[in-house]
Amino acid sequence: MKRKQGGRKFFAAFLIISGILLFTNTITAHNYSNDWNFGVILPAVMGLCCFAYSAFLLYAKGPIIRNNGLRTAILAVFIVCTIFFVVVEALIIIDPYIHGKQQAGRVDTVIVLGCGIWPDGRPTLALKMRLDKAIEYYEENPHVKIVVTGGQGPNEPYPEALAMEEYLLSHKVPKEKILIEDKSTSTRENFEYSRKVMNLTDDKIEKIVFVTNDFHVLRARILARRFGFDAYAIPAPTPTVIVFNSYLREFFAFVKSMVVDY
Repeated sequence: MKRKQGGRKFFAAFLIISGILLFTNTITAHNYSNDWNFGVILPAVMGLCCFAYSAFLLYAKGPIIRNNGLRTAILAVFIVCTIFFVVVEALIIIDPYIHGKQQAGRVDTVIVLGCGIWPDGRPTLALKMRLDKAIEYYEENPHVKIVVTGGQGPNEPYPEALAMEEYLLSHKVPKEKILIEDKSTSTRENFEYSRKVMNLTDDKIEKIVFVTNDFHVLRARILARRFGFDAYAIPAPTPTVIVFNSYLREFFAFVKSMVVDY
């Protein structure tokens, strides 16, 4: 009995520490992004769950759910959901390594996906990393056109695509090499609207490379194919401070996109 109580206390302590770390992550990510999006808030929600369960372990007796059949069913659902989460996250991590620019061969267009600018118009670090990768690719392949795609979000002074163009111009990419798509507000629209600025007919399959952060490659590649692109990725790093938030949020974004983004 004492051993069982000791185990409950140890696990409760583990949950409390995990909850503190999760709350700290939310605060750190918010300070970086100045935003309360789903990826920023979710760790704090998980932290609250950790605190709640630790309190139950310390002060309650017996299981939360006393019906053995219901408890078994809930445990089975939890295990299945956990396996599904792990599989999807594994695919998200692996995809940039197997569908990269090396497999693309020659292309004529690079699409850079927008992801946010600061209120003063500067690209966020994540977007800067994408743009730097696009510039690097352009310097190796000066024949390509670069499509910058991204509309105006909350707290942004103007569309992301305009800030992206300005950044490319400041790094000596000629203006005539840049195509601007400044209406999109999602990954789906990034590709859907990019077709229009590229003047592609509806039935034309166009081979491209696109630039986004590594956590975003799998979903972006699938959506690009849905909208008529033979797509290959140039993955940019994800800022360390938001790596956990980005991969966690991307699981839910991936599931949503696979269901509704057509």
